[in-house]
Amino acid sequence: MSLLEVHALQVAYGGVVAVRDVSLDVAPGQVTAVLGANGAGKTTTLLGISGLVRARAGEVLFDGQPLLGMSPTKIARLGIAHVPAGRGIFPGLSVQDNLRMGLYGAKGLGAEPGDVVEEVLEQFPILRERRAQPAGTMSGGQQQQLAIGRALVQRPRLLMLDEMSMGLSPRVVADLFVLVARLATEGMAIVMVEQFVGQALKIADQAVVIEQGRVVASGAPSELSAEDIGAAYLGGHGNAAAPLPGAPRDARQPVVMSLAGVDVRRLERKAAQLGVSPDELAQSLLEKALDR
Repeated sequence: MSLLEVHALQVAYGGVVAVRDVSLDVAPGQVTAVLGANGAGKTTTLLGISGLVRARAGEVLFDGQPLLGMSPTKIARLGIAHVPAGRGIFPGLSVQDNLRMGLYGAKGLGAEPGDVVEEVLEQFPILRERRAQPAGTMSGGQQQQLAIGRALVQRPRLLMLDEMSMGLSPRVVADLFVLVARLATEGMAIVMVEQFVGQALKIADQAVVIEQGRVVASGAPSELSAEDIGAAYLGGHGNAAAPLPGAPRDARQPVVMSLAGVDVRRLERKAAQLGVSPDELAQSLLEKALDR
């Protein structure tokens, strides 16, 4: 039975339609790879699911519950964690406090917040080793582990990963794919936008190929031809033309980060109003949350 169902999703930025018709189903324990060139609509699809960008039309169901029109905070609390491209960590906070920020606004964890953080640290030995270290002083691969770990403290049922391998070494990328495969075997549903196509298809149960905001091929990796995948990156499906003028570049555009309801851009604006740094404000929020 599907946990996530997306039907004919349509998302636009002003007059530019970035996602025209995307449908996919994801079951618990299943890895779905979303493939396609920059500007195809991959990132926008994830943003539409998590509510960070409002969909124009279509239907998104999570465990049978409609999500369209729901706030990102409520969507996150249902058990959907979204790790966008760019990581969005708080560089001045320690590794442990970054993980704790993932608990802000989370509900129904079924355990004490400190225990949940410890569970995540068990999965990332390097983060446990550097738990007191400022996150901004770590390597890119370690920061990516932290971004994923911060999502996992929410104990999500669905994890959405956008370009987790961007800018990382092949060895780090391989380790991250092992982690994703293990999370799936534990029953977590995973949707991943990924440019490392070969590695993504090795662990994926199904793949969805998007071109110009439409699904042009889908199915188990063994069912997709090289032409299906290659055409999406080079153009050539049907009457496909060049990317839409003004369409956002999926893996490059800055996106809003959601930490179980925390909007980082909104936090930055509030910090500017108060005359403090985003890290200081995040620390204050964290302390208040832990005191409750």
